[in-house]
Amino acid sequence: MDEIFDKVVHFDFIFRILIFAYTNKQMQLKGINEGFQDTDLKQGIVSGYFAIFGNKDLDGDIIEQGAFTKTIQERGPMGKKLIKFLIDHDKTKVPGVITELYEDQKGLKYSMKAGTHFEGQDFIKMVESDIINQHSFGFKTIKEQFDQQAKANRIKEVMMFEGSAVKFLGANPETTYIESKSFADYLTNLEKFIRTSDASDECIQSIESLLIKLKPENSTSKDKKADHNKIELKLSFEKWKI
Repeated sequence: MDEIFDKVVHFDFIFRILIFAYTNKQMQLKGINEGFQDTDLKQGIVSGYFAIFGNKDLDGDIIEQGAFTKTIQERGPMGKKLIKFLIDHDKTKVPGVITELYEDQKGLKYSMKAGTHFEGQDFIKMVESDIINQHSFGFKTIKEQFDQQAKANRIKEVMMFEGSAVKFLGANPETTYIESKSFADYLTNLEKFIRTSDASDECIQSIESLLIKLKPENSTSKDKKADHNKIELKLSFEKWKI
């Protein structure tokens, strides 16, 4: 009996891995440069938007209102509770649970409650320090239709797997252009967080790694000045086009 039980457990484990791999292979990601709408950090409650309706992104997609209706009913907080709240799409970083998920005229809005564990408390500290200020979500397209007039793919129904609060979308095509001053302010926030925060060691290390990626130590001051001038030139050109 023990041998049979071990085999059943083994096959169940393999099956779960295959499902996990298949889901991740099918999953698409979209992000928006949209911060939090409301926060009650003492209670560990935050709200915001995972998606915005009617905007054509650089993938040529437009998410239509109603695209999340079925997945919210089936997988949302009032359904099977399968839509998770993550940090940076990392399945090992679950700071809390989604308590509300619904569509309004603007987009897909949510509220979440952070837990009292390390991940939950680290998340609240990063929100408070403006380290996390963008959103993204993982999904699979179920129904879509190409709009010849708009030259866009209209997404009419999705299966949503998770919504993420994101530290830095950066050059992600779905985000708006980040001005040099805003980027410099963000780097300053990262440095201050590393120096002063009482977050967990793991959280501090992740912020340090992000800072290294965004601000390479091997770049010379001359290179940095040249890059800064390029950014200013791009900004001037964008303003001229408008």
